[in-house]
Amino acid sequence: MTFSDYRWHPRCSACGMQRNRVLVCGGGLAGLVAAHELARARMDVTLVEARHRLGGRMWTVRQGFAGGQHGELGGEFIDAGHEHMHALAERFHLELVPVLQGGFTHRFTSASRRIEVSRTRPWEALRESVTTLIQRYTEADGDVSADAVRDIARRSLRQWLDERGADADLYAMAKAIRGFFLADAEELSVLQVVEQLADGEFPSHIQMFRIAGGTDRLITALARETGARTMLGHMVRRINRLPDRIVAHLTDDRGGLHELEADSAVLALPASTLRHVEFVPALPHAQRRAVGAVTYGRSTKVAVQTTSPALRVRRARAFATDTALGAFWDASEGQPSHSHSVVHFLAGGSASPQLQRRVREGANGLLGDLCWLGVAGASVSASHSVTWEDDPLAGGGYAFGSPDFDPAWRPLLSRRSDRVVFAGEHTSDDYQGYMEGAVRSGMRAAGEILQTR
Repeated sequence: MTFSDYRWHPRCSACGMQRNRVLVCGGGLAGLVAAHELARARMDVTLVEARHRLGGRMWTVRQGFAGGQHGELGGEFIDAGHEHMHALAERFHLELVPVLQGGFTHRFTSASRRIEVSRTRPWEALRESVTTLIQRYTEADGDVSADAVRDIARRSLRQWLDERGADADLYAMAKAIRGFFLADAEELSVLQVVEQLADGEFPSHIQMFRIAGGTDRLITALARETGARTMLGHMVRRINRLPDRIVAHLTDDRGGLHELEADSAVLALPASTLRHVEFVPALPHAQRRAVGAVTYGRSTKVAVQTTSPALRVRRARAFATDTALGAFWDASEGQPSHSHSVVHFLAGGSASPQLQRRVREGANGLLGDLCWLGVAGASVSASHSVTWEDDPLAGGGYAFGSPDFDPAWRPLLSRRSDRVVFAGEHTSDDYQGYMEGAVRSGMRAAGEILQTR
């Protein structure tokens, strides 16, 4: 099937001028923001999404939850410094609720088999272990193309700890923060740790917020206000880049073939999906290599509603562990109903398949594993889970830097190619892995289109 109505420039009914046609591929946060910004600038926008819902890796679940509560299976937290997310919430009159003000408490088993609990000790120990690398990184002004920074990136965190002769406790601490990076020490470039700690602030100290009522309220607001044509259940397979336009070849979930023409396109797809899109002519080799090298963290997330007060009544409401449970926290703050609580579990790296197995055994067992917090015996009202590495449209939770990814390649991830620009959290220099990174990338991509119309 060919959408021939896309072969002409539609005219604006208000002024009669031709409106540029833009195709946005990917209905996650980055794509929605790009589409929204372009539509506000009076561009003719078509949004294509392979799923049958918008939001991508932002996914609010409500089915079975009592008392108007909900769970989040994807992006959830907004840091105090995430200016663009705060601005979007303000634009759409969405309340941001401060949550987990006590931060994350880390729980790990020491070499002496004692259970150690600390809010900052793992990050303090990691920062001490990479002090010399932070100095090299700072002396290079954090320039990802500098030889010193590229040399740091080639080592995994595990290799660096081995070289330093780290003790068993430090390895256990690194294991406890898998939920932050979604990667194990042997998978993660030590540069990621250096960059995280170079500004001196520990993630456990950052003020966090959540959108009251669920992150899907932002997705709904963007979709409602954008007014773009939206095609769900359509996957982009090939982009033909012609001198005067682009032609996108799509398939629907019934195997039907579709062809869309536009003046330009925003590809707001995860790198895990983007690398399977054919470009004619092909993208430059260096860019294809960079996209192919992006790694996504293994991630299983579970939302459990219980009739127990669970963590809601505790002073410490969030924990990061070195067990199969990964990290877990109270997700009840800002939610209606005090007769139920919501607990979120997030297992990253090698903990992801372990949590998957625990989920198959039943959500009651997950709460039973929290007997040391007095949560055992609580009844479960509802539970939902997702394993993002099993999702073919995601390939993992979010991007992280591996030793095989040269940081000098980062600019290639967002480099435009003729009439095609790229967006997604993986293209963000400073906010990779965050919703903030997706928003900034979508705004940047829209700006690139508008600058050349």
